[in-house]
Amino acid sequence: GPMAPPPALAAPALRLLVAAALLAGIASGRGDPECWGGGLTGDFCCDTKKGQTGDIQCWDGDYTFERCCGASVPVQRSPLSTRPGVASYDVAQLLVAPSVPGLPLLGGGSMPIAGIGMCCRPGANGDAARQAVLDYLLMGGRHIDDATVYKNHAQVGEGIRQAITAGVPRSDIFLTTKINPPHFGFETATDWVARSLQELGLEYIDLVLLHWAAVPTDGRACKDPKQCRQETWLALQSAKAKGQIRHLGVSNFGERQISELLALGGAPVEVNQIEYHPWVPELHLQTAEFCHRHGIVVTAY
Repeated sequence: GPMAPPPALAAPALRLLVAAALLAGIASGRGDPECWGGGLTGDFCCDTKKGQTGDIQCWDGDYTFERCCGASVPVQRSPLSTRPGVASYDVAQLLVAPSVPGLPLLGGGSMPIAGIGMCCRPGANGDAARQAVLDYLLMGGRHIDDATVYKNHAQVGEGIRQAITAGVPRSDIFLTTKINPPHFGFETATDWVARSLQELGLEYIDLVLLHWAAVPTDGRACKDPKQCRQETWLALQSAKAKGQIRHLGVSNFGERQISELLALGGAPVEVNQIEYHPWVPELHLQTAEFCHRHGIVVTAY
């Protein structure tokens, strides 16, 4: 925070120092003179050879390129920055090499250790969701976590396709989505896979999770919890064999529900996504330990 000047510094001298700092800014011919000081100068920060907004290390929430340099160096924003399929302006200024490490999965291959969740915020709805996915992938992110109940498959899929068009390899992108209980059951889950791929506009989904352990509540034939989960798992296994899904897992499942799927002896349960942080109940810690013993990757939310 601001500090009082030392006693030895007389008021006239202080006024001279402030005036000198202001004159330095004015002399630089760069926007607001309050921007300059502490070694920062307009010539250094406003040099557009470093980018359309000069040196990005100079700017924060209060001091921006427009404020500090705008008087003499207007921002030349490309019209492409407002068109679908192109990164947001601020993202376009970044060059980030993808460097997200992966966790090995029982079914082969790996899953990026960190990802972006597409739930429960304004930026996960409508066109903002598409732009968020596109920007995230162009910035170097690779893992996207979605679900049917988030109601944005179409926007997420469009963002992925636009990133692919922009040069991000599809093989580098890891898309997770989740099937919720109203779609449990063999036939219903089979239909869900086809519909989800159509909504996403993609040829395959990297990881599908059973979103939580429950049963449909609309009077459908699939009423027994264990039967519902196992039928759903078998349907997803069939889709995996066709190449529509690459990996299978669960979400919010405990040891008993996972064991029911393991007992089928088919595709392994590769992931369990659960609430996991220092304050979770002991049961969550026990579930994570169970998963680790069986080679199941734990995804924390």
